[in-house]
Amino acid sequence: MARLRSLPFLLPLLLFFVAFPTAPQAHGGEDHGSPSPANVAAPAAFAQSGFGADGSAFQVVLYPADGKTMVYLADIDSNAPVTGASIEAEADGWRGSAQVTPADGVYELAWMPKGTGVDVSLIVSAAAKDDLLLVQGVRPLSPSGHPMETTEPPPSHWTHWTGGGLIGAAVVVVALLFSRRRRASAIVLASLLAAGPALAHGGEDHGTPQPAQAQIQPGQPIAMSKSTQFLLGIRTEKIEPREAADTVRVVGRVIPDPGGYARIQPSQPARIVADPNFPIPVPGQVVKRGQVLAVLEPTLTNLERGDKRSSLSRIESELAIAERELMREVALGALVPAKQVETTRIRLDQLRRERAQIAGTSLGRELLLAPVDGVITDVHVVPGEVVGPTQALVEVVDPALLRVEAVIHDLLLARKVSSAQAASKLLPGEIFPLTLLGVSPRMDPLDQGVHAVFKVHGGQADSLSIGMPVDVYLATGAVRLRTAVPRDAIAEMGGRQVVFVRTAPETFEARPIKVERIVGPLAEISEGVNPGDRVVTQGIEQLRAGR
Repeated sequence: MARLRSLPFLLPLLLFFVAFPTAPQAHGGEDHGSPSPANVAAPAAFAQSGFGADGSAFQVVLYPADGKTMVYLADIDSNAPVTGASIEAEADGWRGSAQVTPADGVYELAWMPKGTGVDVSLIVSAAAKDDLLLVQGVRPLSPSGHPMETTEPPPSHWTHWTGGGLIGAAVVVVALLFSRRRRASAIVLASLLAAGPALAHGGEDHGTPQPAQAQIQPGQPIAMSKSTQFLLGIRTEKIEPREAADTVRVVGRVIPDPGGYARIQPSQPARIVADPNFPIPVPGQVVKRGQVLAVLEPTLTNLERGDKRSSLSRIESELAIAERELMREVALGALVPAKQVETTRIRLDQLRRERAQIAGTSLGRELLLAPVDGVITDVHVVPGEVVGPTQALVEVVDPALLRVEAVIHDLLLARKVSSAQAASKLLPGEIFPLTLLGVSPRMDPLDQGVHAVFKVHGGQADSLSIGMPVDVYLATGAVRLRTAVPRDAIAEMGGRQVVFVRTAPETFEARPIKVERIVGPLAEISEGVNPGDRVVTQGIEQLRAGR
């Protein structure tokens, strides 16, 4: 009978467990279990949004949307946008030509595929190359840029919690039926009501901290749309066996060639004059040989100025006498010998030139002329400033005539050098062949090294600047590299060396590698890549950061 008296207290408790579950459930595609560790790498954040294909010379990606199809065309090896191409397309009984857009490497087709997906054949002609590409399964893209797909809604959460709630209610009812005191029943019921139910619903935040997005890990694929690749300037290079010179790296810098370099200085103390007929040049200005670069007015003491004025007065007096004498001799005609008339004229011309030299302005000016053709690099000219003979006012350099000076500390190596290459971190991916001009037999007392001078070929000298630091790779022998990549293509990720390999038009992969040796600007890879792979050489930081 005591147990039957407890039924009024048990009825609300039973209803509570039927209405609410005793434990949170996972549903709606959510996982409410233990949180994932923070060091687990998430999939790549990029989305592969187009339909691409690789050919023998080009790669292409199609973006069908808004009643047209955009075509992104790139070189298969360098990943550079291809401009000025002719593209003929054929798909499902339709034929047409792509139209050029203002963006480099981007073309437009006035065509949209069917929703089920069709295959598109493209005939591409550009830069004396022809290629046939087949893009399979092309279908319209959604407004978010992804192929349209239908997904079923997640099952309702009401089908997950009823069984758990009934089981929990039954266990508690049985425990209370065998309890001896009603107060214990009331305490249990109050505790459960105070705790409240924990429900899991789709789209809610249950307080579990989300792990931070990890960087791209080695071996993880990275998808990046072709439009983003063009925007970031992603460039690749095909791995091929190469013949390279066994080199030794030394430090060097770019210096001007004396045949194309000039430093203009005044011949005497003078003051710079602002002459509107000869404006002061600016750095970067192109000048020609004989062009006036500055106007100087000699600075004279009172004594020197007095001597100049006395000389000017004397010359003007002699000039007046010579002019009257010439007029008289001409008037006498045949009475005066022709030789005497000619001598008077020569003397008159000489006096006029002397007067012009002294009395041109305030006792004469000096014009500084450009001795060579070139570009102004430095200007130290301020109107009104007094300059001396040891001060360089203007420097002119011919950018097509440059040299590289390298410092060699190994005397035996200095005797073996035959040629070299130069590279700079300021110009990634560029290599400058050098021709040896000579090695100095004198050791510099400042850097304790022997200086070697190399000539830069004119076609590549425009990219360099005077004073730029460069790495000089001295050739000491020949070696063959089976899989060589530029040293700048190697990145550091998670304490490992990796390179980014393009595996598809919109997909890259960070591959761990093992560097066998470094030969000049190249690195030979023994593991991780194979000949024919296309390694990213520009835009590595964006791929490594997952942006």
